[in-house]
This record gives sequence, structure tokens and C-alpha cells, in this order.
Amino acid sequence: MGRALITSASTRVAYCICKNLSRHGIQAVMADSDPLAMSFWSRHAAGRHVYASPFVDEARFVEDILRIIDKEKIDVLIPVLEETYFVARHRAVLAPHVRIFMAQYKDLISLHDKRSLKNIAERLGVSMPLTVELKDAVTSGLPPDFHFPAVLKPKQGGGGWSVMEVSSQSALRMMAGRTDVLPERYLVQEKIEGPIAGVAMLYRDGALVAADSYWTVQTYPHPYGQPTVRVSRDFPDATAAMKTLLDDLQWTGPCQADFLHDEVRNKSFLIDVNPRFWGSVGQSIARGIDFPYYYYKCAMGENDFSAPLNPPVVATRWLGGDMMRKAHAFLSGSSAARPDAVLSGFAAMDDFELLDPFPLAGWAACQAARKVCSLVGRGAHREALDGVWE
Repeated sequence: MGRALITSASTRVAYCICKNLSRHGIQAVMADSDPLAMSFWSRHAAGRHVYASPFVDEARFVEDILRIIDKEKIDVLIPVLEETYFVARHRAVLAPHVRIFMAQYKDLISLHDKRSLKNIAERLGVSMPLTVELKDAVTSGLPPDFHFPAVLKPKQGGGGWSVMEVSSQSALRMMAGRTDVLPERYLVQEKIEGPIAGVAMLYRDGALVAADSYWTVQTYPHPYGQPTVRVSRDFPDATAAMKTLLDDLQWTGPCQADFLHDEVRNKSFLIDVNPRFWGSVGQSIARGIDFPYYYYKCAMGENDFSAPLNPPVVATRWLGGDMMRKAHAFLSGSSAARPDAVLSGFAAMDDFELLDPFPLAGWAACQAARKVCSLVGRGAHREALDGVWE
């Protein structure tokens, strides 16, 4: 029986990966810097370990990962979120001890950083909304063909909380003057109206292994955050654009991208790439597209698997996030609190199942603990939000 080490055990993404591997007979050893990590509470977890946060002590993080690999006799290391970049950066140290299945560090960062992503997209003819660096927009002005409304977003990280909408040039100048907005870290981008299209792929040595796409129905925070409700949907233009990017880079490993699909022009515009596992991996798993399992098999050099040719159309939900979205919308009187009338049921939830109920309780406990720490001035480092890579 194989054994995999999965990091970021405090996230629903790692929990989805844990469940998927376990159901394929692979033992999932879970690890995180948070001792209350939700996956530690799961019956699917084959082991539980705490490591040093790489954002606090990078060297100790690597030492801890090596310790866990040796103790648990790990075959494959599966980094989940931003720690993926640390693993890639220390690949030479880790690779002699465990199988690692991902692109090189420079390629990961080239897609993660929206500035370099823009350059790659322009070179390959992949459509993006008109995008300008904020410092250039402030000092030199915007191009004459730039239209408002627009969104202000960091070049790296930040999450949905950091995306700000601006309606005019004067509003943009006011926003750029805020002390919490560093012009050199931000881009300003034309806003495209339309559904958010998610496209996910797994590659091995430049060859496509599996792909999926979905429509983001709801997000938290609304409207620029992570998907909380998703529905399977084909987006051929977005899928072709994603494949163009990854073919060009001769990609290896998982990758997901978000597009805005202009229904009037029937055209998709690339807005963001996650060159690692992504928040909605549970959506694909619910369709029978088992990305974590394929990842493990590819890392082991095995080929005895295949993605389904005609997977079912499903709707899935991140329960905790959707409850936070609805609570926030109710308190603010927003229309985002309205029921999801387009849906009649969910095939799966990222963070809850009846036969494994404790991880959701663990997640709630972790959220409560973080809130208390924040109130007393001991807030945790916002790893996924603050990471900046060169």
C-alpha cells in the first residue's frame, strides 16, 4: 500500500485529497503548521504531523518535512497550497528522499505572478482583460482604449479580500494613495462581465493527463473570492487557452486557472492561474476525475489509470465557505444571500460527509481560535495572502 504526505492539512483542499487517496487504497499522512488542522480529525488520515510554517522558518520547515518523510516511509510528497513554492525551491534537498511531481520553480512562479503571466499570455495569443501596472497607471496614465469599471489586484497572492473595484481614473488615484496599497505590487485590470470559468488540468512531461472545467456560481468573499458553489460546464475557449499555456511550458503537475467568460462575445479572458492544487478540486473528484489519485500514480511512474470520457454534470459545495458567505450577505443585506435557485442538490461537499463529520467541526474550532487570536492581537501570518516570490 502506497503512502503520501499531504501538506496544508488545515484546508478543505488537503481534506479532499486525503479522502480521494484513501478511497483508492493509498495511505494519506496529513501535516500542517496548525495543530488543530481539520484533516487531523478525519478517519481517512493515516498519520498526523505538525511542521514549522515555511513563512516563519523556512529551513526548519524543510527539516520537518524530511523528518516526516523518513518516519512515515513516504512515497510521494503532495504539497497543496503556497508551500508548493517552498518545496519547489528546495527540490534538490527533498528529491533524494521522496517522489515530487511538479514543474520547476521558475515555471511555477512565471504563472503565479500576474505580471509574467500577462507577458506569457501575450506571447501565446491567450486573451486577458486589458491590464496595466498600477505604478504606470498613476505616473503615465491609462491607455486610451482602457475602460472602467476596473479591478485593482495584487500581482501575487492576496486572495479575494485584496481585489478592489474602481469606477474611474480619479477613484483609482485615490485608491493608489492608500497606505495599504503599494503601487509596485498591484495591477489594474478592465472588468469583464460574465460567469467565472474554472479550468483544471494535470500534466506529465508536457502531455495532458486529465482536465475538467466548471462554472463558479457563488464565491466567498463575494464577488472575487473562492468558489463556494460550482457546477460542471464546458468552456471550450478557456480550456483551449489553458492547454496552450501548459503545452508551451512543457508542464508537469497540477494547474488551475480562472477565466471570465463574456457571454456576448462568447470569449473567455484569463484572469488568474494557480500552478498547484486548487480550492475546487472536490468538484472534479465528485465527477470521477480523481486528480489526486492521478497525481500519485504519475509520481510513481505508473500508467494503469484513466480519466472518464463522459463524466456526469454535478454541483458541489464548500459548506463552511458558503455558510460564511450567506451570513455575511444576510448581515449586510446583500443579494448574495438569495438561494441558489439554479441548483437542486449537491453531489458532494468539500468539507463534510456524514461518515466523517469531525473535520468540519475541527475547521470551525480552528476558525474560532484564529478569531480569538486576532482579537487579542496575535493574528496568524496570512500565508496564502502575503507570499511574494521572485
